[in-house]
Amino acid sequence: MATHRRKFTDEQKIEILQLAEKVGVTSVMRSHSLSYSVLSRWKNQFNQNDVNKQEILMQHKARLELKQFVEENVRLKKIIAEQALELEHKEEELKKYNPHYGKR
Repeated sequence: MATHRRKFTDEQKIEILQLAEKVGVTSVMRSHSLSYSVLSRWKNQFNQNDVNKQEILMQHKARLELKQFVEENVRLKKIIAEQALELEHKEEELKKYNPHYGKR
C-alpha cells in the first residue's frame, strides 16, 4: 500500500522546528507523525540561525506577494480590455445614430 507523501512549506517546516525546540523533539515527532531523520534534515536545511530563517521567510513572502501582484495585474488588464471594448462599442453606436459624431 503506497502512502501519500505530505508536503510542508518552508514556513511550516520552520514552525515545526521552532515547536520542537520549545516542547521537545519527541512530542513534535509524534504529533506530526515525522521521523527524527526528517526533522534533522529540515534542521540542516534551515541551519537554525535566525538570519537564515528570516531570509527564507522573506523570500517566501516575496514569492507570494509577486504571485499576488501578477494575478492582480492579469485581473486589471482584463478589466481594462473589457472597458476599451465597451467604449469602442459605444462610439460605434454613437456614430451609427449620429453621423456627425467625432467629425470636426
